[in-house]
Amino acid sequence: PAAGARWLRPFGAAAVDPGQGGAPLLMSPAMTARVTRNLLDNIDLMVCDMAGTTVQEGGLVYQTLQNSMREFGLQVSNDDMHPWHGAKKEAVIEHFARRAQIPEHELQDKVTKIGDAFLNAIDEAYFDEAATISHIDAGLFGYFQQLQRAGIKIALDTGYPQNIQQGLVKRLGFDKIVDGYISSYEVAEGRPYPYMVHRLMERLRIESVKRVCKVGDSVRDVEEGLNAGCGLVVGVLSGADSAEA
Repeated sequence: PAAGARWLRPFGAAAVDPGQGGAPLLMSPAMTARVTRNLLDNIDLMVCDMAGTTVQEGGLVYQTLQNSMREFGLQVSNDDMHPWHGAKKEAVIEHFARRAQIPEHELQDKVTKIGDAFLNAIDEAYFDEAATISHIDAGLFGYFQQLQRAGIKIALDTGYPQNIQQGLVKRLGFDKIVDGYISSYEVAEGRPYPYMVHRLMERLRIESVKRVCKVGDSVRDVEEGLNAGCGLVVGVLSGADSAEA
């Protein structure tokens, strides 16, 4: 894992501090609380990823993107997809289109067609009445409220296009609790670039990036936080990547 980040997992699994090395440690909820008790003492803003971090969707976004590329003739394996968890979707499509040696004059059209197919498929998968997406944990909103009572603002960032993000925010009730949210489509580059974190700081009037905590389930989330200069970067093991990633 990236240096300077912490990876946390609930009871029954491992909690790893990559700075220490060695085997993962099994920790109870009480021990986890003791170890992490003072982590947020100097934090004014927590920026959380969505899929796999605050939204439980079973990796559907990556499966859908992979299937969309395959439908247009791009050969993309599960292992191929793994390093691209958390990336802006057009960047992923362009990478694999270039790898397939799509001619330059056809490239943008290919990226657009696959991107449109992905958006249609993910819209149906997420917002169909039978969709099973939910909060990553039943106690998530209670935790957010606890942080807000302590003076910490909560924001969401994502590689989803804005319409998908806004749909999820409303469907899952995040609009009633978070202080802000942003899509990578609102800035020049998505993760691992730091622009979403810095834009949220501007919107929410956060003076120092050292008082920002970035939380996410992918290596790109961790890299985003480190590149932004966040005072605390936390990797959670509820989604895309493992502590060994």
